Amino acid sequence: MLAFLSCILIILCLIATALNNYDQGSTGILFAQSDQRNTTNVLSGPRNVEGRDSFSATGQISSLVITVPDSDFNISNAFKVILTGEWNLSVRNGSVTNFDVNFLASPMDGLGTHIHQISNFMPYGNDMPIRLSEDKSVIISGTADIWINGMIIWDKADISISISNGNIFNIDPDDRDTENHFGDQQVYGIVTRLIS
Repeated sequence: MLAFLSCILIILCLIATALNNYDQGSTGILFAQSDQRNTTNVLSGPRNVEGRDSFSATGQISSLVITVPDSDFNISNAFKVILTGEWNLSVRNGSVTNFDVNFLASPMDGLGTHIHQISNFMPYGNDMPIRLSEDKSVIISGTADIWINGMIIWDKADISISISNGNIFNIDPDDRDTENHFGDQQVYGIVTRLIS
């Protein structure tokens, strides 16, 4: 069931991105392809077996949180919250120097729209420096403050951030630490710029 919902979420994100690109003047809609017009993936500098320990990335949040009824599953009856916004991450010499996320959460009924900010990210203390792999992927776990409409609601909440193949970004806030606010789901986005 979770795999099915994940597939639906990815498809909806791809459709939303394609429609957004179409509205911005594309000549057609292409599914399962990323828009390369605004993407800059620059990989330079020293390479080593462990990966790159200095890089920066920015991108957009484009996600859908779906609350599934306990019985009689029907996607059209599920409550949906659209998430849109921006994120950025900077790592220098294996340490996170900046991580900020801002996104709007818009419930499908148009009520209760609110803004999330994630800041003050602190990776878990370990001796391993953070490195971007050769395939441009990284997973970083730690704690962060999560704000709603300018107020810290959950301070030092456990959170995991990942970049996959230099294209897909996601944030996974801990459900217990955030009182299940994100419905046991990850927040997805895309990478629009990656510099190493």
